[in-house]
Amino acid sequence: MLHDEAEHGIQNWVSPSEIARLLLMRRVPKSFPDRCKQSSYRVLGVIIPDLDDVLKMETRELPTPANPILQLHLRPALLADVAIVERAGPEMLSMLRGHMMGENKARFGNAIEEIVDCGRQSQRFSQLHLI
Repeated sequence: MLHDEAEHGIQNWVSPSEIARLLLMRRVPKSFPDRCKQSSYRVLGVIIPDLDDVLKMETRELPTPANPILQLHLRPALLADVAIVERAGPEMLSMLRGHMMGENKARFGNAIEEIVDCGRQSQRFSQLHLI
């Protein structure tokens, strides 16, 4: 999906790189252990729960939406999450928004609205093109 988007401009209802960016945003877990940094939790961990434990063990700086470079051993998890969200559709993004708090929740919500609006517009244009 990412290759098709980068090389050929092909995308479904949303850009896979945009999904990846959203999945790297920080989130607040429901139960927060005292000894762990809050910044080690990402939206990725909602879809693959064991990933939270892996990310807690990372000694290097975790990726952010602004700097989305993941270590090689974490990239398959991100790609799997992107594929899951892409296949599930916009409803999954809305569900993921429920795992956010504060400013990140507002940013995540604004990004989702923008994605869904762009998807609707591109669908209209592609349908008009078929006529």
